[in-house]
Amino acid sequence: MEQARIKKIVYGGLGLAHHEGRTLFIPYTAPGDLVEFRVDEEKKGCIFASPVGIVEPSPQRVEPECPVFGECGGCHLLHLSYEEEIRIKERSILESLERIGRIKTAIENTFPSPERFGYRNHTQFKVDAEGRPGFTMRASNRIVPFPARGCLLLSEPMRDAIKALPAGSLHAGGEVRVREDRFGHIHFWGLADRPGPPDTLMNAGGFDYPVAPGSFFQVNRLQNDRLQEIVLSMPLRTRRKLLDLYCGVGFFTLPLSRIVIEAIGIEKDPAAVRGANAALRLNKIVNVSYRKGPAERLLGRMGDIDIMVADPPRSGISDRALKRVIELRPAEIIIVSCEPPTFARDARKLVEAGYMLTRLDLVDLFPGTYHTETVALFRRS
Repeated sequence: MEQARIKKIVYGGLGLAHHEGRTLFIPYTAPGDLVEFRVDEEKKGCIFASPVGIVEPSPQRVEPECPVFGECGGCHLLHLSYEEEIRIKERSILESLERIGRIKTAIENTFPSPERFGYRNHTQFKVDAEGRPGFTMRASNRIVPFPARGCLLLSEPMRDAIKALPAGSLHAGGEVRVREDRFGHIHFWGLADRPGPPDTLMNAGGFDYPVAPGSFFQVNRLQNDRLQEIVLSMPLRTRRKLLDLYCGVGFFTLPLSRIVIEAIGIEKDPAAVRGANAALRLNKIVNVSYRKGPAERLLGRMGDIDIMVADPPRSGISDRALKRVIELRPAEIIIVSCEPPTFARDARKLVEAGYMLTRLDLVDLFPGTYHTETVALFRRS
């Protein structure tokens, strides 16, 4: 069996090593581990492998609290302390910015999650052939059933509600969505014995948001208020007109409406736009409007914009949309991103267009995983 020494953890939660002159990536490893591995795939001078055994464990290793860690694909870093996890995330953001974005900078503020477990208010799980709920294994379709305590990332009421489901509720081979609303009530969609509600009422920063089952809402119930506060703290001064790109149900539009005269949100998900408009009525906000459709098309009709916020999907801001944004020339642009490589790509284009990255914060919304959230402020130079 071949062996390699892990040098560091890179984006994706992968241990990086070198083997026969090529870069080797192995998940579920720690810096300093001497690992036996099995090659899974080779491409472009890189080797992707699976760990078979730890010959010499790193002193950085800790005992994972979840008994199915390393088998279930939901978590990536539970074999390391949370402090080390945060350091890995900081390095992955800065390395992506330097390597892809050609931007050398520093993180101004890091905001770890108050708790490493029990933070999620929403998830989707699979049901195996025996009717057991679980998540899929990494790089596989095989379902790993939840352990006896349930998935530790979910809030305790969600774990209890999933365990209490009668056997007849779960379709073998099905998928179930579960969300905890602002009152602590647990709602399911995809069960055999009951329908889910048309939406659930969520709350962040004192604002109520009706959220349809498939619409996006930030999942870390312990960090959502803080995330809004960070974005709200970034603009230099009150602005006249705000554009919220990929606005969803208006998670950032509503708090930012306090510092602008007018706010416009753009979102292509019709259910999210319906929820966003309902949120305006619930929260009695009158200086916000929403436009439904693809960003690339609607951005050409904006007129003058003073400040823009974008919370794009993992794929980042599309080339056409970013070109339109640069043409609008907002004085300030705030990007909220959960994918460092695509954020770095978009940041590079903004810098090349004359913007300066003036503040970069890390907000850890996804403890236990390699995912994280960056909030960045760009100002036109």
